[in-house]
Amino acid sequence: MYVPKTIYENAPYYWILLGVALILMGVFYATNGIQEYFLAGVGGGAFAVVWGLFVFKRRLAQKKRKVCSTYDEYLDQTMELNLRNLPPSARPPHADSQAPE
Repeated sequence: MYVPKTIYENAPYYWILLGVALILMGVFYATNGIQEYFLAGVGGGAFAVVWGLFVFKRRLAQKKRKVCSTYDEYLDQTMELNLRNLPPSARPPHADSQAPE
């Protein structure tokens, strides 16, 4: 499915804008006494805002990554806890040992 680049790149902002609009709609209808719209608006709005922030965060993480030429470079970028970069005093005792043969 083809989506124009401008729409694709701005999608997280659209989700956040939609979420804020749903929350405001829910609050507006709640002041008129319709609680179902309040729950649906605030619930759906909160979901849309969280989804927009999640997509935005994932795209930022993807932009920061470089192209890797070796598997070791890939591991350096993707591992959350890279034992080789820890100071020796913070390494677990088994990090420096080889696997038994």
